[in-house]
Amino acid sequence: MTSMTPIDQVLAEWKNVKSWVTEKVDERMKPTDMEVKRIANLMTGLQKIADDWSRERVARVQRDGRLVVREGPFQGLDLLELQLAERLLGARRIGSKYLGQIPQARLGLVKAFTDDSVFAWEENAIKRRLASWGRVGEPSGFNRFKDAALSWRSQMFQVIRKALDSTTASSGDELVPTMEAAELWMDVNLDTKVLPLFIQSPMPTNPFDIPSQFGDVNWYPTAENEQGTTTTVSTGKMTLTAYELKAGVPFSDTLEEDAIIALVPELRRNLAMNGAEVIDDVMLNGDTTTTNGINSDGATISKTTAGKAQWLLGFDGLIHLPIIDNTAQRTAHSSTITAGLFNKNLRLLGKYAAPARRGDVVHLSDVNTLITAMTIAQVETEEKFGPRATISSGELASVYGVPYILSEQFKLADTDGKVTNSGGNTVGRVLTVNTTQWRVGFRREMTFEADREPGKSQTTLYVSFRIAFGERTGTRSSASHTAIQYDISGVT
Repeated sequence: MTSMTPIDQVLAEWKNVKSWVTEKVDERMKPTDMEVKRIANLMTGLQKIADDWSRERVARVQRDGRLVVREGPFQGLDLLELQLAERLLGARRIGSKYLGQIPQARLGLVKAFTDDSVFAWEENAIKRRLASWGRVGEPSGFNRFKDAALSWRSQMFQVIRKALDSTTASSGDELVPTMEAAELWMDVNLDTKVLPLFIQSPMPTNPFDIPSQFGDVNWYPTAENEQGTTTTVSTGKMTLTAYELKAGVPFSDTLEEDAIIALVPELRRNLAMNGAEVIDDVMLNGDTTTTNGINSDGATISKTTAGKAQWLLGFDGLIHLPIIDNTAQRTAHSSTITAGLFNKNLRLLGKYAAPARRGDVVHLSDVNTLITAMTIAQVETEEKFGPRATISSGELASVYGVPYILSEQFKLADTDGKVTNSGGNTVGRVLTVNTTQWRVGFRREMTFEADREPGKSQTTLYVSFRIAFGERTGTRSSASHTAIQYDISGVT
């Protein structure tokens, strides 16, 4: 016997209810209270079946935990991609046969969200984040990522339940921006390697003051009924000032609407990836120096220099501190890579190396230096490093218990530790940092805006965010929480 589809079940039950009502009308009999209650419960159940069937028809969950439109011109797009399509199609102002269908597709997705779909989103994000770091255990950055994912999940649950409790047609409106922001946040954070290592602080204002750690407290012997001696501890604060980065991607009017919709998933992926890359880039390489900077030694750059303007954002990054601000935190290795190189950096950190066991201290380097580090005798073969030997595992997850993170935005340099503008950068560097001593803030996370340019017959999609980054001591010239080994030969 063929099982009934949800819609067949609804129609059959409704037919029975209609027959019963007709019978009562014909006999001119008033239904009893119990019969009215039973019919009301039945109709509520039928409505739920119809709603569940409608949600299943509108959306489905893909392998990465995202809910996407099931059919129609926007098939396969999620909420964030629908937003991109709406911005691009809406800004063209030349008419769109699809624009009016976006709210319906969006509402269908919103109604399809359930607790299970949110759990799937969170689980997928955590799995992808852990996989991107390899077997580095669970450094504090990974734990912070899980905490952030939990926060987003909690927000989504609140909005979902509020939407389910609402009887208005726009009950899902509040869920849309939450989910759109969550999808974009996940994209960017999963593509970054440096950002998730650090504590991220929301910025209600710009600038925004964050209290720093207290000074030392004095301890005194005491006895029963003796007044304790107090210490007036020194306090401080660090001020985060956000700066904006923006990129624009133009689209000609000759690009057909069908082509725009088909392009949206790839556009979303590239924008998120590029956004993640530039965030890591400025956190590592930020330098407000226009002439002979740490990334452009031998040249003068400006805020209009393509491919380099982002370094002048407004703050100095991680590498700048040991190379320029506190040169006592840098060492010219002037040799090929050795295991002892990493310990040299830890010694430079002094007390800030102590939290290494908690994952708060990490090593960072470029691709070439990491590949070369995998040939260090102490880690290369199984008789010396066991089953995690680099010759079989293909990765070096940690050195002396400190996670070793690769960033594509970490560059090869010249022998003085700076990147020469004209090229010829052939030596490596290893940066070691206590991540608790830095803060990153977002006054505005990544957003999309579309702008129509009639004179050029094109629409430009702008992507922007406002980011702040700084170290906690307030005195970079004496800060010892970050160190670098440079002039590492044999990496090219």
